[in-house]
Amino acid sequence: MMTILKINRWPWFLVFLLAGGTVTVFAFVSINLFSQSMASVEFLRKFGREAILHGVFWQWLELVVWGLLSLSCWFLFKICEHELVDRYTAWTTK
Repeated sequence: MMTILKINRWPWFLVFLLAGGTVTVFAFVSINLFSQSMASVEFLRKFGREAILHGVFWQWLELVVWGLLSLSCWFLFKICEHELVDRYTAWTTK
């Protein structure tokens, strides 16, 4: 199981595909996160205390989870990017 997590042993095209997949998920989640948070702020601003009674805090918790997913996708993309840059640098210095 631990050898799967060592991306420095993966072929370059799999690292590239993983980076592309994570940046795509990051983009979709970030756009969704932004639109949901703006809708929540508008709902809270418009209805105030009534919005709190209807579960705005539950919605806030969902936004936190989406934010953590977005952050983890960005972090995984940066790991893949660093690995590909290191491989390219090693290849050019041979």
